[in-house]
Amino acid sequence: MRLILVGDGPGISLLLRHVPAGNVVALIGAVIRPQYLAELKEIAAKLEVPLLVQPRLGASEYAAFVHSIAALQADLLWVNSYSMILREDVLASIRLGGLNVHAALLPRNRGCNPIQWAIIHGELETGVTLHEVSPGIDEGRIVDQRTVAIGVEDTWRTVLDRITRATDNLIADNLPKILAGCWSAVPQESSRASYGRRRTPGDGRFEWSMPVIAIHDQIRALLPPLPPAFYIDRDGRRVPMTERLTPQAVTALKYGKPGGRVIQSEYVRLRPLRHADASLLYQWITDREMVVLNSTFHPVSESDHEAWVASIMAKRSDLVIFTIEERSTAAAIGICQLFNIDRHRRSAELQIRIDNTGCHGRGLGTAAVRLLCDCGFADLNLHHIYLHVFATNARAIGACEKAGFVRQGLLRQALQIDGRWVDVVPMGLIESNE
Repeated sequence: MRLILVGDGPGISLLLRHVPAGNVVALIGAVIRPQYLAELKEIAAKLEVPLLVQPRLGASEYAAFVHSIAALQADLLWVNSYSMILREDVLASIRLGGLNVHAALLPRNRGCNPIQWAIIHGELETGVTLHEVSPGIDEGRIVDQRTVAIGVEDTWRTVLDRITRATDNLIADNLPKILAGCWSAVPQESSRASYGRRRTPGDGRFEWSMPVIAIHDQIRALLPPLPPAFYIDRDGRRVPMTERLTPQAVTALKYGKPGGRVIQSEYVRLRPLRHADASLLYQWITDREMVVLNSTFHPVSESDHEAWVASIMAKRSDLVIFTIEERSTAAAIGICQLFNIDRHRRSAELQIRIDNTGCHGRGLGTAAVRLLCDCGFADLNLHHIYLHVFATNARAIGACEKAGFVRQGLLRQALQIDGRWVDVVPMGLIESNE
């Protein structure tokens, strides 16, 4: 089997971890990626094979490039991480045509920058596909695929590492039948296809009007050394986002000074939790009487509490938490949060604590819950928000029902409080489709 390997330095190096060097008769690199040509020349020299550089279509050297490929009398082109189209005039002289390794689960994310587009689109999995080369872009029949997950804490770099390992396995598993020229393939489902255009540095701009989760995904999809996501501040300056942020951190920016957005109703405002709120928050979460719409109470030490607040700001990706302010006085009267956020199920659990001093019976808790749920649906792409209430807490159940929650059964004797077993009412709210 006479092989021509096509790609950039990392792509061809990965293929050579598996392909016997004696089968390689040439390498092809792209003129539009000159940064890889020196590395490819070194690899070609070690293999003692020529390096052909594909010119742009219409260039004076293009005909000679096609002729050089035909003269090699190769059996197969094998492509990995390549940035130019191999046209029919190139493929016509190759006995078995070509195979391509594409970093996506085809037919989704055909074309350029597939890892970045998968993250930006909020996809929860991607992968790598081995497919036949056809005249269309990544449209050829599929030989084999591997799937990799995209977690909420992943960046494009961690996803790339996972895809690289999956690619190793994909190539190793399929190498024997490829070298024998006897692989099988199935057509792609064109109805499921999506395409990604080549990204430019300007594509990284986002607006604070976008949902929190969309901004979060764009930032982690474009971390350096790629041109990073950025916004334009009030003075017209470009502000790059060079580090991964948690959803809580993005929320703090959107509803803080950079974004200038607000979450408020007539009487209540929600603002993202600040480090300065830590001492007040500690008083609230260690006061069992303030547990209004959640069935659990866990007293903690002040040091543990400070570590928890720090983790919220910098590490935790499964919650957003707000301080509740009464608008007329700007006084902080409680906290509310969405936690256990599950992007697969598009669900989260709600918890709220309201200060007992003069706040109950005024509808402030209900207003805060409504604002928080609206934020969950609009900013976090949730579909289902749920909570748990003591069955004996009729006031809290009523407040939840006013906010749109419905009872979803009864958890009998679900918790033990002060040596006494209590029932818990699970309640849920579904995203409105209106």
